[in-house]
Amino acid sequence: MSDGNVEKAILAAMLKPSSPLLERVTLHNQILVHNFKQAVERGCECQLIGCTQSFAITLVPNQVLYPKYCDDHRTEFRRKEFLRRFLERPGVHPIREFRIIAEPSTGAGLPSGFDPR
Repeated sequence: MSDGNVEKAILAAMLKPSSPLLERVTLHNQILVHNFKQAVERGCECQLIGCTQSFAITLVPNQVLYPKYCDDHRTEFRRKEFLRRFLERPGVHPIREFRIIAEPSTGAGLPSGFDPR
């Protein structure tokens, strides 16, 4: 598949409610849709929990797929190692599971008919 075809496939998958392609490519990348006619440099924040680094990306015409993580966390090994050290810090507590303890009321700003299950 040529580069242009990958971009077209990603854009087409964005129209579907749930797309395995989008799930796969956004696991380690981000999609930035733009209409720039020439390359433009832009700053991004690393999306790894606990990292506060910024990094530069170049938005390229007809390209929508860009890195999600800074240079220090581009590999899976580096992300896992950073998270392991981050979780060892005092006062940092990992969330192991998330569940609703009480049914929310519709008066709490949730739409009527909202079912959390």
